[in-house]
Order: sequence, then C-alpha cells, then structure tokens
Amino acid sequence: MNLLEALQELRQGYYTEFIKVKSYEGLNTTGNLTIEGTVPNLEGKDVIIVEDILDTGTTLSHLIPILTKQSKAKSIEVCTLLIKRINNEPTQKVTSKYIGFSIPPKFVIGYGLDYNELYRDIRDVWIISQKGIEYEPS
Repeated sequence: MNLLEALQELRQGYYTEFIKVKSYEGLNTTGNLTIEGTVPNLEGKDVIIVEDILDTGTTLSHLIPILTKQSKAKSIEVCTLLIKRINNEPTQKVTSKYIGFSIPPKFVIGYGLDYNELYRDIRDVWIISQKGIEYEPS
C-alpha cells in the first residue's frame, strides 16, 4: 500500500504538500541538504513528514529545524517506511513516531528508493548488488 492508498482510507480532512529533499550521492550521505521546492506555510498545523527510509538521520536532522522555523507548524512528527539499524541500534539523530520496518545496515533500492536516480521503480525493496552499483545506463 502506498501513501496515496493509505490516505484514501482516512475519514477525516487532511492536506498534502510535497518537497524533494536529498542528502545522498551514490552510497553515502554528502552531509549537505538539497531542497527542491518551496517550504509551505503550515502555521498552526500538525505535520507528519512521510519518509521512505531513516538511516543516519542527516536529511531529517537538517530538514526539521528548517520546517520548524520557516513553516511555523504546530507540531512535526516523522513516519518512515524503513528504519536502518546502524551498529544494531536505530539511528539516534532523529526519531520516528511511526515505523513500518526495521532493516539491517545495507543499501536498499526499489519501492521509491534509488541509487543515483536508478531502481526507484522496482516494486519491492532489495539490497543493491555490486552489479547494480556498477551498472551504467546507456
């Protein structure tokens, strides 16, 4: 079930807003945050950030303060499909109130997760192989 399907089951009002946030290149976080789109005005609203994966927490540790300051949201919570166990512990930079699955510390692709903009369209979540890393689209 994807986000849209889940939201259709709600029997109360909600509002959706999308921004694209990136902190990865290849297999590693850059430590820098790139935001595409405008931070919406969410003044007085309770906000749930829906994230595909929470691993190091770098992206959200930068995004949440920006949203808090610029959007003026009443509250901000995180919902993530996957949380990666690093050193057998969930990431500590940011916590997620809602978690789908806890996964081992491997780089995963599919179901919206990508490696350098590839493999996002795979219907399931997979650990990327060395062949997948080395693949060069023509």
